Amino acid sequence: MSQPINNSEEFVYQVCHRSFMSLWSYANPIGKDKSKELCDILVVCDPDIIIFSVKEIGVSDSGDISTDWDRWRRRAIEGSVKQIYGAERWVANANNVIRSDGSDGLPFPDRSSRRIHRVAVALGSQGKIPIQFGDFGKGFVHVFDEISFQTILSELDTITDFISYLIAKEELYKSGKETVLHGGEEDMLALYLHHGRKFPGEFDQYVIDDNLWSGFISKPEYKAKKEADADSYIWDRMVSMLSDDILRGHIEFGPNLNESELALRVMAREDRFNRRMLGKSFDEFYELARQKQVRSRMVLSRSDVTYVFLVMPHGEDRKYRVAELGGRCFVARGIHRDRHTVIGLATERYEQGKGFSFDIMYQHKPTWTDEDQLQMEFAQKEFGYFVTPQMKSVHEDEFPTR
Repeated sequence: MSQPINNSEEFVYQVCHRSFMSLWSYANPIGKDKSKELCDILVVCDPDIIIFSVKEIGVSDSGDISTDWDRWRRRAIEGSVKQIYGAERWVANANNVIRSDGSDGLPFPDRSSRRIHRVAVALGSQGKIPIQFGDFGKGFVHVFDEISFQTILSELDTITDFISYLIAKEELYKSGKETVLHGGEEDMLALYLHHGRKFPGEFDQYVIDDNLWSGFISKPEYKAKKEADADSYIWDRMVSMLSDDILRGHIEFGPNLNESELALRVMAREDRFNRRMLGKSFDEFYELARQKQVRSRMVLSRSDVTYVFLVMPHGEDRKYRVAELGGRCFVARGIHRDRHTVIGLATERYEQGKGFSFDIMYQHKPTWTDEDQLQMEFAQKEFGYFVTPQMKSVHEDEFPTR
């Protein structure tokens, strides 16, 4: 999030329209009677649903700090918790999001697989009041203040990284292990990241000091990660460009997604480390394509998605580019039978003074038939698509050592 949160309306705007959650966010959705706000933000990223409640409450100054803190927690946190539990009850019996204008949004994930995450964001304490989180009677609730939430979103800046942290924290709480938090949320995040994006399981009690985060970000491995992650933002820029094209004219998704929107969501689900690898792969491929050394490439993501990159000269008819991209995606699906989803990206070879366009393709085939195999073999033979693909294995650490 590029601007500081200064009130609840600004917070909702930033999350829904400016953050990595924008593709999945609904601002101020309503319930079944279409007259009452359900919650402040509803995020639907199958199989996950995140219910946000945001309260902006100033801290009173009665002269009794304990009373002031208790009053603030009651109004800022307990009020949000009540709203979240109420929204969850409605979601349990609903089939789809109802947007703020009363129209239908996306369907909710299947009840057998959906995961609910409850997030209360309490604004107004300026980081001065210790935050309490946990089960308030009807399920675990994450509670952040404006400072801790900014840190979390800045560090876990993809939907997959953010949700993975919420899940790990919920599982830690459910394990029954006692957690004594002397520091802030960022110190808990440092423990999580330091142990390979999980909380260590060999202890019965966690005492989290207030210097873990400062110590963690001062490590050379952390600084090396940030430098290496520069390649990942190549992927972010591609997602952003495609989002601008695909979503022009509307902000929130309706009840159905077209092929381009489905493909965009798959790309945006890649976590930061995957994006580093994908961004670097695309950059290397595009440079070779610019030099006319290659035309297309398959890249296998750690997310089990296969990507097909295609670059063609300026001036070639886009319908032929789209046809070739589709054929190459189909062949890629047949070559890697254990990967059911293929995303294709095609663009022009760089020429100074000329612009560029993107074509994006989504293919999802859970089954592969004998007929599919025959068609794939024909495409390979007839058009030469990935007839003898050269495999290149790359190993990289998320936190490189210098």
